[in-house]
Parts: sequence; C-alpha cells; structure tokens
Amino acid sequence: MLRMAFDFTDNEHKMSDYLTDRAAEVARAMNPREIKLNRRTGSWNVTPYQTTHNTGGAIMGDSPRDSFTNKYLQSWDVPNLFVLGATAFPQNAGYNPTGTVAALAYHAADAIKAQYLKAPHQPLVQA
Repeated sequence: MLRMAFDFTDNEHKMSDYLTDRAAEVARAMNPREIKLNRRTGSWNVTPYQTTHNTGGAIMGDSPRDSFTNKYLQSWDVPNLFVLGATAFPQNAGYNPTGTVAALAYHAADAIKAQYLKAPHQPLVQA
C-alpha cells in the first residue's frame, strides 16, 4: 500500500500571504464596507479542501525515464497495472480535472479492450 504525505511549506504560506495581500488591495480599492482576510495557516488538512483536486504521483509520459505510466495509463514497469485518475497529471491544470480524467479513462479502457486483452501482460507502448 502506498502512503503519500504532504504539507504546506513555508514558501507556500508566503505565496498565499502575498496573494491574500494583493486581493485585499483590490478589495480596498473598491471601497467595501468590510474586508475580512482569511490567511492560510498551519498544516494542510483535508477538511476545508474537499474540492482541491489533488493531482500527480504516477505521472503519464513518453518515457520510463521521466514518467510512471505511458499514454494509456499503463505502468512502464508492471504491464498489468493501469493507474487511472488525476494522479497521471504532472501538475494541476487550475480547474476541475473531471472531464480530462474521464477522457483519459475512456482512452485507457479502449486500449485495454482493443489491444491489451489480445496480448495480456504486454506493454501497449514500447519504451
């Protein structure tokens, strides 16, 4: 079983503070009745980030030198392992990844049905 752990770094807190300050400047220029700053503090916690869309971990790519899966989300090292989901992304695209995840899952399922089942345990892409 794989366990991944991560947390905000000091630099990420500083970047967040910077953006919060810039947003507050824009808000103040609009002359609001009230401004409430909500700075990110402490460790990462899943509770307030239910829609964060975390990505990465088993990156998709053209070569086993710099990726974990091929374009069909098949592991380069273990041909009968297909890793579907946003884990294939090298970064978050900045919006909801569900459509892309679904398209990649369909692409992988189609390749599994059309190619892999005819020659199980074989790579769909040669490294």
